[in-house]
Amino acid sequence: MTENVPPLPVGVLREPQQQRSREKVARILAATARLLQERDYEEVGTKLIAAEAEVSVGVLYRFFPDKQAIVSTLTVRWLDEFTAITEQVLTGPLPPTPSELGAQLVEAHARFRREQPGFHRLWFYGPPLPALREYDENTDRQLAAAIRTALVDRYGYPDTPAFALRTELVVASAGRLLNTAFRDHPEGDPAILAEIRLMLDRWLFEREAAIG
Repeated sequence: MTENVPPLPVGVLREPQQQRSREKVARILAATARLLQERDYEEVGTKLIAAEAEVSVGVLYRFFPDKQAIVSTLTVRWLDEFTAITEQVLTGPLPPTPSELGAQLVEAHARFRREQPGFHRLWFYGPPLPALREYDENTDRQLAAAIRTALVDRYGYPDTPAFALRTELVVASAGRLLNTAFRDHPEGDPAILAEIRLMLDRWLFEREAAIG
C-alpha cells in the first residue's frame, strides 16, 4: 500500500540510520508537537524546542537547519501516519458493509486529529509549506488506491478506471472536509463528520452509481 512514494520534499529530514540519531530526532519532533499544543507557532523557536527535547541547540541544528525544516518533517510524519491509519483499518477484520467501513475510516482519521499533540495549531495555523504539496497529493492517491482495493476485493465493487477515479475524488474531498470539520472545532464538528459519512455512502458506496 505504500508503493510509489515520491522523494521526500526539500528540507524534510530522512530517517537517520543510527538508533541514537533516530531517538534524538524523535525527541525533537515530539517536543515540537508538545510545545505547539500549548503555544502559538510564532512563540515556538529552536532554542525552546531544544530545551523541551533535552538536547543542545547544536545537536538540533545537526539535524535541522531551522524551525521550518522541523515542522516540515513533522508534517510529513503526520501524512505518513494518515497512510498507516488507513492500512491498519483495512488490514484488520473488515465490517459486513462498506458503510460501516467508511465510518471506521472517518472515525480513525478524526481520532488522530483529536489526539495528536500540536496537530491543530500547526496544520491550520502554521506556515504554508508548498514544497509538501506533491507529497500530500500522493498520500491521497495512496489512500484511494488502498480503499479501492478493499472495496474491489472484499465487497465486489468494479475494478474499472471510472471507479478508480471516483475513489480518488472521494478521498480528496473527504480530506478537505475533515479539515473543515476540525479547523474551528478541535474535537471535530459532528455535523460535518456526519456529512462525510453520508458523502461516502451516496457517492462512493452506492452500488448502482459505482457500477454505472
